[in-house]
Amino acid sequence: MSNVDVPELERALAQLMEIGLPEHPAADVTAALQVADLLEAKGYAFLLQDMCPRSLGDSMWRAVFSRDGAEFSADHAEAAVAVCAAAVAALKGLCGD
Repeated sequence: MSNVDVPELERALAQLMEIGLPEHPAADVTAALQVADLLEAKGYAFLLQDMCPRSLGDSMWRAVFSRDGAEFSADHAEAAVAVCAAAVAALKGLCGD
């Protein structure tokens, strides 16, 4: 998932969320964590994991939302993108897409 269209990801997230989003959640990790808070309020569990914890030069993050035995995850070098992509996957899974 390295070639992510951030504006498209944010549009998809805005369409799937039932309430307002923070500004530019896929570009700002603080805003992305606010999105995670919104999903946790909807009953999802959330985990953000550093996949390269010992590396000073490499970056890879895994965001995971889970609910009712289903798990939705995304990996990306940018933590905010991983969180938003996993949120979109979770919300699409909820809708049955």
